[in-house]
Amino acid sequence: MAHPKFIPQFKMSVTLLVVVLGLLLMFTLALMLSLGLLRDISAKTRATAEDYLPELLRTQQDALKVEKIGTYLDAAYRVQSASEERHYRLLSQVLIHSFMLDQDAYLMSEANNIMFDIREMLGVRQMQRELQQKVQVQLSEADYTDLSYFVGFFSAISVQSIQMESLQNILERLKTRLTPDDFDSLLYHINFISDLNVQLDWLVKDTHERIEHLSAYLSSDAALKARLITRDIGDDALKISNYFLILIALLIFVSAIILFSFQRLILRPVQELVNGLRAIEGQGERPIRLQPLCFKELDTIRQSIEDYSSLAHRLQKANLELERLSQMDGLTGLANRRCLDQSLDTEVGRSLRYHHPLAVLMIDIDHFKRLNDTYGHQLGDECLKEMARIFQRFTHRPGELAARFGGEEFTLIFPETTVEDALQIAETLHAECRKISLLPDKSVSLSVSIGIACFRMGVTDSAERLLKHADQALYDAKSAGRNCTRIYG
Repeated sequence: MAHPKFIPQFKMSVTLLVVVLGLLLMFTLALMLSLGLLRDISAKTRATAEDYLPELLRTQQDALKVEKIGTYLDAAYRVQSASEERHYRLLSQVLIHSFMLDQDAYLMSEANNIMFDIREMLGVRQMQRELQQKVQVQLSEADYTDLSYFVGFFSAISVQSIQMESLQNILERLKTRLTPDDFDSLLYHINFISDLNVQLDWLVKDTHERIEHLSAYLSSDAALKARLITRDIGDDALKISNYFLILIALLIFVSAIILFSFQRLILRPVQELVNGLRAIEGQGERPIRLQPLCFKELDTIRQSIEDYSSLAHRLQKANLELERLSQMDGLTGLANRRCLDQSLDTEVGRSLRYHHPLAVLMIDIDHFKRLNDTYGHQLGDECLKEMARIFQRFTHRPGELAARFGGEEFTLIFPETTVEDALQIAETLHAECRKISLLPDKSVSLSVSIGIACFRMGVTDSAERLLKHADQALYDAKSAGRNCTRIYG
């Protein structure tokens, strides 16, 4: 009877031994699989770094070269001597030739175009110097005794400073001292230099735009490579997470230790990363910064989150800029109607609280439709731009605003401005507008009609009433014959 009782005990021990051996075998297999997986992930991470990081470094170096080329371009444009210009041209040429080692056809083509523009700029500058030398020689050889001052003046002045607008007084004085033929020849050379300056300004602006396009191209290329790195690293991190989940399921008997390790080394850092991601939305004026992590893969995710935070911060700034542009009139650069309504509501609220004076000027260009019908809308647009430039000079204090109300009508807001001050501003505006002359022969002049409405408690104490009363005053000014100012009430 003892023997039958011994068999179940033996079988139980064998079962327990098999279970233990099975668990050990599973643990060994899991360990071997985990080591192989980690080696594969590590190898893939290194391969990713070896594939993409050199390209990112090269792209960053190319971007720095492009910025240096722009710096050398500005320096070559501003220097006075031909030797310095050649020096900056050689520096630019060295950087541009380095692009020839790349296999990027667009990069090589744009680099060649930039080099061509720099050579063309220096060629124009040399032509200006030759013309300046001719002016000096002509003044030196002229049969007059009192031209030494002018010879010295044109010897000392830089070719960049030779502009027809700034030399009117000198030319008027020379005109009285030279024969008509000599003066016409001299005027031709000076006018030629001035025209070349305009051409150079356009050429430099065009080259800078080309450089900006090339920088944007390099930045987009670097961003694409960075996204590829982030994607590959994210895949590796996902594999690690899945492995730990499988290992916990297989090794039930050590779940407490594994859960503790998992919580300590994986879940807590992942939660910190998740919290970092959630904090990006309300990050404020500074990007998110997280503590470094012990695992390289998780720390790479942390760096990616910080990069994403920096990108979101830049996008936030771009949105603010778009908001600013949404309140601007596209043609004149002044505030649009939406911005006008907001600003006027704000200033009326201040006047209601602090009893400050407030003046609103409604301005209309006289006979603007006839101007458009006669000379075309392009000239009309230039007229609106000229008016906008004048209004911007009058609205530079805090709270002051120049806005395009619609069509050829403009509105100016002047906080803490009395009726007398508003009348003085209106008279000055009339004078400034009369100075505008359009077309090359200056045959078209402008005038404006102005209506003024001022804040008065209980009468004109809202934005709608101020605009309505200013518009009524403008109507009165137009009915009175235009080119005048009227005050509501």
